[in-house]
Amino acid sequence: MAGFEINKSAIEKMQREIAKEFERANRKHPVRIPVEVEAPRLGAVALSSVSGIESDPYLSRLLVCLYGASRHSPGLVIDVAHFLEAEGLSTGEAAEMALRLKMLGLVRVVEPWGGTGSEVYPTDEGVLEAKRLLDLRADTVARFRHACDVLLQWVLRTGGRDAAIPVLSYADDPQCSFAGDRLAEEEVLSTLDYLADNGLVHVRATDDGAMVGITAVGTRCVLAGGSVNDYLSRRSNGGDTYNITHSQGFVAGSQQHVVQNNDIGLDASKLAAFAQTVRQFAPTLGAANGQENQIITDAEVLEHAATADAPEPGRIRAAYEQLQTTLTAIGAATPGLAMLLQAGQSAFQTTFGG
Repeated sequence: MAGFEINKSAIEKMQREIAKEFERANRKHPVRIPVEVEAPRLGAVALSSVSGIESDPYLSRLLVCLYGASRHSPGLVIDVAHFLEAEGLSTGEAAEMALRLKMLGLVRVVEPWGGTGSEVYPTDEGVLEAKRLLDLRADTVARFRHACDVLLQWVLRTGGRDAAIPVLSYADDPQCSFAGDRLAEEEVLSTLDYLADNGLVHVRATDDGAMVGITAVGTRCVLAGGSVNDYLSRRSNGGDTYNITHSQGFVAGSQQHVVQNNDIGLDASKLAAFAQTVRQFAPTLGAANGQENQIITDAEVLEHAATADAPEPGRIRAAYEQLQTTLTAIGAATPGLAMLLQAGQSAFQTTFGG
């Protein structure tokens, strides 16, 4: 258009003023952009020390089964319900078992429209963990260590504190296995001989076969938490080991009638977390109403003792033993209960050492 001129100076001035307004607004109300970060996935090394599924007969057997199927047909999806049915178990826990493996990063769950959430296939970490389980099955030392723990618990769980039970009835208990592989008769007999030599069980021959019962020392070993080896090591050293910090006037040894003024920094946070987990999962353990209420009460007692301003080791130990006794009394060997018992033993060992 004739006679029209662009005022460049005015435009530049306006741009500078707009920029200044943006700077002032940004200082007053800074822009925040949400960033979505994917949580780091557990690698095989971490899983080898924290998954602990070698103590669960069904989860470990399921993972090995998934691994074997994936080797023949990569990408094959398996319904956990079919696995449970083949094991002679109720398929009602299929979705829960799939979720447990998913939370450990070992499988991915396929959830189609109208699906049950129990169709899975192994992740790379799951493949490595399955290989670790197979290696563990061939490790005679690891098998013996685990057999000591699981068979002593089996004797107490099945026969109680007073009754003797047939040795070969171990085959009826799914917990008498390692990494999903059932303990063989010869290793069971060898392990029970070792436990008897250390005064934890008594074995006697009868016309109907060998019978085994637990001793008072064996009962204390189970209720103390940790492994049989830990308990025997502490006993041979003359007492329990505590993780103590900032101690004053502490007297070591087994002296009697000693008056001490100690500032004991016992870290019982793991046991407190265990108690909270028990309260959370109590309704899913299949306990009777009275048992469930007792489990929750015992868990609350342990949590209170573990979170006290000045935690008392004896009180915490007694509360833990009572809770483990109540859990063991449920009787039904479910994967959830097995994992809780294992978690409790791990928390106890972390707190009191060994």
